[in-house]
Amino acid sequence: MIFKKPVLPVHFFSALIRTGFFIVFFSTSARGGDAGTGPDTGLFVPITDNNYVRSFRNQPHFTFEFARRRQVISVRNASIDTLVLRFEPNTRTNFLASFDYKWLSLSIGLISFDTRGGSRKGESNQFSLRASFNGKRIWNTNFIQYFSGFYLANPQIADPAFNPAVDLFPSRSDVSTSTVFSNVYYCFRPERFSYRAALWQIDRQEKSAGSFLAGASLRFYGMLADSGITLIPDAVQPFYNPSQLVVAQRVSNFNFNVGYVHTFVYNKSWFATIYFVPGISIQNSFFQAQDQQIVRDPGQIVGMSEFRIIMGYNGEKWFGGISSYSISFSGNNAQSLWIDNSYNWFRLFAGFRIKAPGPDRKAGFLERIGL
Repeated sequence: MIFKKPVLPVHFFSALIRTGFFIVFFSTSARGGDAGTGPDTGLFVPITDNNYVRSFRNQPHFTFEFARRRQVISVRNASIDTLVLRFEPNTRTNFLASFDYKWLSLSIGLISFDTRGGSRKGESNQFSLRASFNGKRIWNTNFIQYFSGFYLANPQIADPAFNPAVDLFPSRSDVSTSTVFSNVYYCFRPERFSYRAALWQIDRQEKSAGSFLAGASLRFYGMLADSGITLIPDAVQPFYNPSQLVVAQRVSNFNFNVGYVHTFVYNKSWFATIYFVPGISIQNSFFQAQDQQIVRDPGQIVGMSEFRIIMGYNGEKWFGGISSYSISFSGNNAQSLWIDNSYNWFRLFAGFRIKAPGPDRKAGFLERIGL
């Protein structure tokens, strides 16, 4: 049987590109956005309690880190709870260097490493563009991400004789995904809590504090097996309806989120930050089966969440730590096809800050124009 290349709607990619350009344009302030300190003259200028938060924004920061990003596609069988197929790209660990000073933030990748067992998981390619605005009261995170080349991470579910220590993992070089994501959150207690202290060490949280958060987020997502062959392995296809043998999926999510973030501090410099923001998502999606049948699932209510944990040291000059961040979208058995998605980032970082220039120096050009 000969499969035609899946028919994909052009308007989805058009929306993806338009949203991507907007995000890049809107987010050029990156990490260093500052809402200021002093009298509370409006929504974006909260009073900062210096007993809780100390700013190092006027000092140049240099950071070195090992970072890895992942995406997990979980194709579930609504009738059999244990039948979950997990697909992941064979991503590499990257070593990066960053420079932060006031409003400016620059990063460059220096080298990348294969993960353990990576040679048995096929080849993957990736591209990502990420920007954020982390003010004191308003936070915004955006990313565009593309992966091509996935492997079945739990092949034992289709082949019980599989040996993960030596066997080649089933891989799909024809599978690719693209994602555009953007969120915005409002911090209810910025005078005592600094997200930037945990995230980029531009501030330092010197006493334990936290804040409730509320906001919204938006995602556009697409998955395509351009060979026209379903992701479902032959051995388990009898457990799926023909209309569920997916080769392509297109999804949009509009999410409402409420959560809480808290930083625990020991001796002013040691810290641990936990951030959990669950949400309700209105999801519109459709998928295309191997037989070219297109199934639509408009207006479904699903769950999503954002979770981050950061632990480290933030001293007068040196700082470092580990960070894990995940965004998850969960389907349900009311959908024609139940597919969960998660995005994960891991950082191991260390850096130092240079002493701020003296108070008697002349103001530079950028300071005179307000930067």
